[in-house]
Amino acid sequence: MQRKLEYINEGRSGYVIYSDETTKFRLYYEFGGGECAAIINITPAEDWIKVTGCPLTSRNDILAFIAGQAVMDQTSKGHFKISDKFIEIYE
Repeated sequence: MQRKLEYINEGRSGYVIYSDETTKFRLYYEFGGGECAAIINITPAEDWIKVTGCPLTSRNDILAFIAGQAVMDQTSKGHFKISDKFIEIYE
């Protein structure tokens, strides 16, 4: 599966756009503070299918891809933390 992330920067916030062969959707982000470079808002599980068009069973895998790719694209050697509502990207 070919996956891709794009970014729309609107100053201190913007959107992360995820796409693959079957879907394309965007998640809102804003810059963090301290060691946290950015916070990406996650679509809640109960709205996942409606918003993303993806099965709920693929949610964790897609979120891990988004988090890992954002770290590779936006930090030198950072890491991420995924919670129920957010992906936090650290420097």
